[in-house]
Amino acid sequence: MLDSFRSNMRGTALVIVVIIGAVFVFSGTGSLFLSGPGSEVAVVINGENVSTLRVQQVMATEKQRILGENQGLDPALLDDELLKPGVIQRIIASTALAQSAAEQGFVISAKQVSELLIAAEGFQVDGRFDQRTFEYAVRQQGYTSASFVNMVKKDLVIQQLIEAINSTNFVTEAEIASLAKFTQQTRDYYYLTLPVQPIADTVSISAQQVGEYYEQNKAQYQTEIAVSVEAIELSPASLVGSQTVTEDQIQARFDQESEGADLTEQLQAAHIFLSDASDEKLQAIQARLDAGDDFAALAAEYSEDFVSAEVGGDLGFTNGDTFPEAFEAALAKLEQGQVSAPVQTETGTHFIKLLNRQQQTFELASERGRIERELLNEAATDLLVEKLEMLKELSYSSKTLAAVATDLGLELQITEPFSRQGGVGIAAYPAVIKAAFSAQVMEEQYASDVMELGDDRHVVIKLKESFPARQKELSEVRSSVVAALEATTIRQRIAEQGAALLAKVEAGDSVESVAKAKGLDWQVANGVKRISNTVNAEVRDNVFQMSIPAGRAQHTSFYAANGDYVLASLTNVTVGDISNLSAAERTSLVAAVQTAKGRHDVQAYQQSLLANADVVQ
Repeated sequence: MLDSFRSNMRGTALVIVVIIGAVFVFSGTGSLFLSGPGSEVAVVINGENVSTLRVQQVMATEKQRILGENQGLDPALLDDELLKPGVIQRIIASTALAQSAAEQGFVISAKQVSELLIAAEGFQVDGRFDQRTFEYAVRQQGYTSASFVNMVKKDLVIQQLIEAINSTNFVTEAEIASLAKFTQQTRDYYYLTLPVQPIADTVSISAQQVGEYYEQNKAQYQTEIAVSVEAIELSPASLVGSQTVTEDQIQARFDQESEGADLTEQLQAAHIFLSDASDEKLQAIQARLDAGDDFAALAAEYSEDFVSAEVGGDLGFTNGDTFPEAFEAALAKLEQGQVSAPVQTETGTHFIKLLNRQQQTFELASERGRIERELLNEAATDLLVEKLEMLKELSYSSKTLAAVATDLGLELQITEPFSRQGGVGIAAYPAVIKAAFSAQVMEEQYASDVMELGDDRHVVIKLKESFPARQKELSEVRSSVVAALEATTIRQRIAEQGAALLAKVEAGDSVESVAKAKGLDWQVANGVKRISNTVNAEVRDNVFQMSIPAGRAQHTSFYAANGDYVLASLTNVTVGDISNLSAAERTSLVAAVQTAKGRHDVQAYQQSLLANADVVQ
C-alpha cells in the first residue's frame, strides 16, 4: 500500500514530528491509532468491521494506479461497480492476513513506522520532512494522519508475516541441479534471413485485382450501426460562468471567517528529550550548550525522541496547545534562538530551543480571490440541485432537447456519429454509449434518463440521427483494399520463397550453402544460453522452443516482427551442469526459486485463511 501511495504522491513533497514524534513522546502511540469517524460497514471479516470509507479509500488508490499507468485516461471512465468487487476481495484478503499476523504475535514498533514515513520522499521539502506536505498528501488519499499511520502499520505487520512464510522455504541441491540443466543449457544453430522489403518493392496491384478482391470480401467493408445524439451536460463548471458575486458578499464571508481565524502567534520549537536522565548527563549537555555547541548536533547525539533527533530536534510549530503545559510555558518565554534550562514534564526532561516566531495574518487582499471562487462554486452547486431537477422533469417528455437547453440556459451538444465502440467527448463514456443504443433512445426515440458521469457531471441524451449499417462503396475503401491485397501478395510470395529454402535445408543442404546460393545473409551462433544478449533475441527465443535434435539437425522457420522470413537450423544442445554455475548465478537461481516458492506458499496460506474466514458483506 505504501508503495502505491508513494507512486501516487511522486512529485509532491517542516517536520511531521508534531503528527508522529511529538505524540509518541508526550502521549504514547495510542492516539495515532484511533479509528477515524464512524461510517457504514461495508464488510465484516471475522468480526472486524471494514467501513465503506475504507473501501472508498482503497478504491481511490486503485483508480490512481490505473490512471498513472494509462496517461490521458478520463477518470470518469473507471466504473466503481466494476472495480468495487476486486477491491473488497483484496481488503478481505489483507485483513485476514493482518488478523493472522496479530494472532501469531507479529508487531511493528512505533519507531519502525516513523522511520519508514521519514524516509518517504513524498513527505519532504528540500530533503526534510514537511508537516503540511504530509498532511496534504494524506488527505488527498482520503486518510487522516491517524488512519494513514494505522494503515501503514497494518501493511508492515502483513509484510512481516509474508517474510516469515518466505523464510521457511529452502532449496535442495537436487532442485538446483535440475534447474541448472535448463538455465545453463546451450544451443548451437545456424540461421538465414529472407528480407521482406525487396519482395514488397516488386509487388504491383492492378485495378482488376482490386475489384475482384473487393467483391470477394465485401463483408469486411461494411459500416457499423451508428448514432448521433443531442446532449445536455449539467455540471458546476457549466453554471459558474452565469454566477456573479458582489463585494458585499465577499466582505460578509471574510468577516465571518475572520471571527474564527486563528491569529495566534506560531512558535517553532526544537528539543533534546531525555526520558530518565541523570544529573550528570543533564549537566554535561548544559555545559556543551553553554560552550556554544550546535543544538541540532546535540539533539542527534543525545535526544531519545528518535523522530525529531533525525532533524535536529525540530518539532514544528505550535500555537500554544500542542505540547504539555510546562513545555509551552518555557517555550513562550524564550527569545528566537535561545535555549531553555532543563524543563520537566510527565514524560521526561527537555532542553527547548525557539527556532522561529510567525504571526498569523488574515487579510482581505490575500483572501479575496479564494473567497470569490468559493462563493461562485457554492452558488453554482446550489443552482445545480435546482437545475438538475428541472433537467429531469423537462427532458422526460421533450420532443427535442434544444428547447430544454434554452429553458435551462445550457448548451446543446450534437455529437459526431459513433458506433457501439464509442466516440469522442461524452460519447466515450460507457453509460452514454449504452443509453444511446438502448431501445428507449434508439427505437422509441425518447430522451434518456439523466446520467451521472462523476464529479457532479450529469448528462441527458436524445437521438438526433441514426445511421444503419451499409455496404461501403469501393471508392470509399480503395486504399484499404489495395493495402490488404499488397499485404496478402507479399506474404504469399515470401512464404513460397521461404518454403523453397526450407525444403532445400530439410533435403540436406546446409543453411550456409542455401544462403550463399541465394545471396542471403546468414549467421552461426554457438554456446547460446536462454538469456544470452549478444545474439538476435527473436531467433534465440524461437530456437529455444525447438525440440532437442535426435541424431540430425532440427529446422524451423518463422516471421520476424518486421516481416522478414527466418529459417533456423538447430545442430546441437548441451545440457546445463550445476558445476558450471558461477557463485552469482547460483545465488540468483536460489533466490528465484525461493521467491517462486514463497509466492506459492503465501497464496496457499491466504486461501486457507479465506476458506475459514467468517465474512459478511
